[in-house]
Amino acid sequence: MNTDVMKLKEIRDEKGTLSGVLIPADDIRELKESLKTGSKFFDYFDSLQSDRENEKRNLDQLMPNGLTVAGTNEKTAELTEKIHRKAFSMGVPMFYRDERAKAPKEFIRANPDGSEDLVSYDLATRSYSVLKSLLPAGKGYWSKLSIAK
Repeated sequence: MNTDVMKLKEIRDEKGTLSGVLIPADDIRELKESLKTGSKFFDYFDSLQSDRENEKRNLDQLMPNGLTVAGTNEKTAELTEKIHRKAFSMGVPMFYRDERAKAPKEFIRANPDGSEDLVSYDLATRSYSVLKSLLPAGKGYWSKLSIAK
């Protein structure tokens, strides 16, 4: 293995103690070739390499819209950003779910000022209540589109 070519990155804790090594996905094949065939590390890196190749193949797959999966994802992200930008410009918050929303009725409210709140939506009354503030103005995921710049 040629370590001069690999772009390994050491990960150290606040005391400077080595806590891990980041191996770029492009270097997995080279690293795997330096391992003993059939070893646990070899098998692990072999499965990582196989998964990565499958992911790339899937992203390059052509969709009925004439774009690849990756191209469709990109267009979807652009449209989502456009919708959020327009809503924020009108002072309207946008709602989404991520790992912070635990219960089925919980959502993240992205506010036009770039803040975020955890809210609970009541379908019967069509209203929501703020459970807690998650991030201050300008710190939320969608804050790059915030109107309070």
